Amino acid sequence: MIDPTHPVTPEDRYVLRAAPPVRPLAIAAGAVVLGALLLVLGRAVGLPLLLGVLGGLLMLAGVALAVAALVLAARLRTEVVLDDEGVAVTRGGSRRSLPWAEVQEVTVSHPRLTLVTGEAGRGLAVVNPRPADDPRFLALLGRVQQRLDADRGYH
Repeated sequence: MIDPTHPVTPEDRYVLRAAPPVRPLAIAAGAVVLGALLLVLGRAVGLPLLLGVLGGLLMLAGVALAVAALVLAARLRTEVVLDDEGVAVTRGGSRRSLPWAEVQEVTVSHPRLTLVTGEAGRGLAVVNPRPADDPRFLALLGRVQQRLDADRGYH
């Protein structure tokens, strides 16, 4: 059903992002601070060299964890563009598109919205990196329905 309060526009763009990786970043920050503390105390108090090496390794592990968390969060970003012609999904640097006329079925199984075609392997999947009740994803679902209805001539 087309929502009269939100008319179909020439293009709708939805960006689905993962939640910020707060816990891994907090653990990484703690590891870096603890490692730095071990390095400074090792030099200032004259503790064994092994503690300084352990501090350096702890700092390195903390930085590696922070980088991994940020890269993973960035890779989970999905951009969905809906227009009169079809849908385009950009994820992880690759872009795939599908005309509305080829869509035969739409399925939703959290966290995935799948646009199914008659040709195997031709469909599109949109992965929602947030909880099922994410307002951005729910808005996307509604707009997909509206776009399909408009393409099929339903009112």
